[in-house]
Amino acid sequence: MGVNEAVHQLFVNFKNGFYSVRREVLYNIPIGFGIVLKLVRLIKLFLSETYSRVRVGKNLSDMFPIMNSLKLGDALSPLLFKFALDYAIMRV
Repeated sequence: MGVNEAVHQLFVNFKNGFYSVRREVLYNIPIGFGIVLKLVRLIKLFLSETYSRVRVGKNLSDMFPIMNSLKLGDALSPLLFKFALDYAIMRV
């Protein structure tokens, strides 16, 4: 690298990365990486209709849908996050 060449740095905070993945965008990303449509449909089924509840003390909330985020602790989530991250890097 020469003396007068520009240097670029990128800092990414991955702490909340799994929570920031938008599912409706994620569904199309694996297709661009050559994943067959049948498998992408299975991924969509895997992520669709997920619900959660909040417990405060002894009180439990009603169920509410989860629209964003990957499932923490699930074996497929790191791979899906990698697809999303690779896609984002390619667009920069």
